[in-house]
Amino acid sequence: MKYMIVLQAITPIAHQDTSNAGNTTNVRLFMRQAMLVNGIATQVPSISENALRTVLFRETLADGLMQDLGVQRGELPQAIVNLLFSGGNMAAGSKAPSNEIELGHMVKRNYPNLDLLGGAVDGFILPKSRLKVSAWLVTREYLPALKYIAPDLCAEAENISVYDLVSEETRTRGTGGEASGNQMLYTYETLAAGAKLVVELVLDPHTPELALSALGYALERWQGFIGGQGRQGRGRMAIVSHDLPSSDLYRQYIADNAGSLKDGLVDGTLGTGKKLCA
Repeated sequence: MKYMIVLQAITPIAHQDTSNAGNTTNVRLFMRQAMLVNGIATQVPSISENALRTVLFRETLADGLMQDLGVQRGELPQAIVNLLFSGGNMAAGSKAPSNEIELGHMVKRNYPNLDLLGGAVDGFILPKSRLKVSAWLVTREYLPALKYIAPDLCAEAENISVYDLVSEETRTRGTGGEASGNQMLYTYETLAAGAKLVVELVLDPHTPELALSALGYALERWQGFIGGQGRQGRGRMAIVSHDLPSSDLYRQYIADNAGSLKDGLVDGTLGTGKKLCA
């Protein structure tokens, strides 16, 4: 099953290329990916799907769950915090229990955010996550994909090159009037305000309705920023359209099971009766 979100930048997007491959300047380059454009392999400005998956869903669902349950990070084992916000990792020297598959599916049934996004507890990796995310900018370079994914946006894309949307911003980082020191200049590339982004969500056909409802919940709670330099207002996005399910089912589930869900986080059992995260 598939869902689609169309986003539009209402401020420029700063989205750094973390690989820094081939960058011989001091400018922080915009994220790029390898593509064929007119039969020529080139590096094209793009938005990281992994980053979108994190800011739209993993972090938003984790924050929302903790707020709805009235629990603070300091009340939870660090392994639980890591699992919720970044997917976690297995503990050194840990051994998987003999019933890890059963336990993993219990965790996924109890916590729909983990069903969607997966992760690792101390002793094992949870069964396969259900959510896959892809994204394409609405520009000429992405037309081959947009023809299949969002044909209604092709006419708009034909008139825009992604390279015309990329520019540089230079900022000053100073020490303030109360301290001595030199100001530092730094420059980064941005994608222009007005740029549109198509985000496709693909889920396996057995995804429960509760997990699908969590997608709608996440989009409702998302603060609307992607990329970096958010302190300067960069990366503010508007939701142009989406076809995600209603959040009502997920919200009701959290309200009805708040006590047991909170206990599962605090004691590290995730509702399985066995301590999975110390």
